[in-house]
Amino acid sequence: MQGIPDIIKLFSFAKKGLNFSHTYQVKDFPRIKKLLSNIDDKVKVELSFYIKNNVVPCIKGSIQLSAIVDCQRCLNEVNIHLSPSFKLGFLKNEQQKEKLDSSFETILNADKAFSTIEFITDELLISIPMSPMHPYKCQSYQDKEWINSQDKYHPFATLKQLKD
Repeated sequence: MQGIPDIIKLFSFAKKGLNFSHTYQVKDFPRIKKLLSNIDDKVKVELSFYIKNNVVPCIKGSIQLSAIVDCQRCLNEVNIHLSPSFKLGFLKNEQQKEKLDSSFETILNADKAFSTIEFITDELLISIPMSPMHPYKCQSYQDKEWINSQDKYHPFATLKQLKD
């Protein structure tokens, strides 16, 4: 295993059966660092390239990251551990999909080379929960009494009075 090149040369790497491992920092991923507050933390990435059925180039990989994001209940920080793993088959046409078993996620892709950072970013983005929350009920979420005790304002009450 060795550091991952900046550009993934899919067919070349797959034919050679290369394996890569690298530790990045969150700040190395421009689209991710806008979402997380722990930009100096480590992102561990492992990628294996191979050819399936002598035709389909594939990538098997895993990513490890602790992400600090805003809880969607209380808006305080919450630390979530992300560990996406994936098996991707890159197809030239739809017929090649029949040659892969159901454990593969397939991508119709004619690109022979693409950015490593963008590829890893895409895999991380789909692993971040849509609404990250603390695993327990947040205190501010439970504190609803003040809302219930306030007088409710009815914006159409004056219209009802005019009608009567």
